[in-house]
Amino acid sequence: MPAFDQHVARWFHDHHGIASSPDLAALGLTERQRELLIAAGVLVPLFEGVYRLASSPLDFEARCTAVCAADASLVLSCYTGGSLFGLRQCRHAFIHATTTRLTKPVGPQVKIHRTRELPDAHVLRRADGIRLTIPERVFFDMAKHVDDLVLLSIGEQIMADGLASIESLAAVVAQLARPGRPGSARAMRVLARRSIAGKPADSHDEVVLLDALHRAGLTGFERHPAVRLLGGTVVHPDMGDPAVGFYVEVDHPSWHDGVRETDYDKSRDRQVRRTGAAVERVTSSQIRGQLSAAVDELRQLYLDRVAQLGGGATRWVV
Repeated sequence: MPAFDQHVARWFHDHHGIASSPDLAALGLTERQRELLIAAGVLVPLFEGVYRLASSPLDFEARCTAVCAADASLVLSCYTGGSLFGLRQCRHAFIHATTTRLTKPVGPQVKIHRTRELPDAHVLRRADGIRLTIPERVFFDMAKHVDDLVLLSIGEQIMADGLASIESLAAVVAQLARPGRPGSARAMRVLARRSIAGKPADSHDEVVLLDALHRAGLTGFERHPAVRLLGGTVVHPDMGDPAVGFYVEVDHPSWHDGVRETDYDKSRDRQVRRTGAAVERVTSSQIRGQLSAAVDELRQLYLDRVAQLGGGATRWVV
């Protein structure tokens, strides 16, 4: 149709196949032309005044764009904000959005959260029409939805991916936390327990295992300790107790299945052992299905290591 020119096509291409009535008007389409496109099946109404190009898939980002187009006050948050940043543990069937206004729900699979505090500095506006909260605000908002361990894992990934620092996370939590505000106590508790030193965990499995080792009494274990190899290179095992020279690596199927990756892992383990240290490996499947047994084995190996050293490191065992 003549109304559907290259400028309109470009808009849909750049906005995940989504446009609102004001968007179409700004592109030069009259109300009558819009109605004809709907009647012809070119445009599919999603929400009031929001349309999808029929040839475009209604995928996750298209749904997010449609929610933002439906209400200018909505900012994608919580699980949805985390998913848009690619954060683990943030998948959810609903689209979550936050607003400072009283607004009606835009759809049955949209969860609206209301807040009194949503400063502009907490909002990221993407060129594709998606508005979402910054990673630090995602961390704070997720605190009311998940437990301490999952929140810690989310925070670790935010830092590992370079989305925010522990200092900026702490600053936003301090800005928003209030007595009685959902998630405030958890966000403050999780950050307070997390040492500023050390590289962030690479995976949720690492977070789970380190927490389990601490609860088993191995409180000397730390995340990504530095180990200097004989050649002078410094490597960082996933976790370990440097005072005892006992380290643990977590094998993830997606990272350690290839021949090259396996050869590298074995070579690095040998180099770590040449320094006089011990290194053990635990698979993701063991952490997810046999955590208690894996921790018991590691604890006994750790105690054997302490005994070999003459008991000089027993102070690390509770």
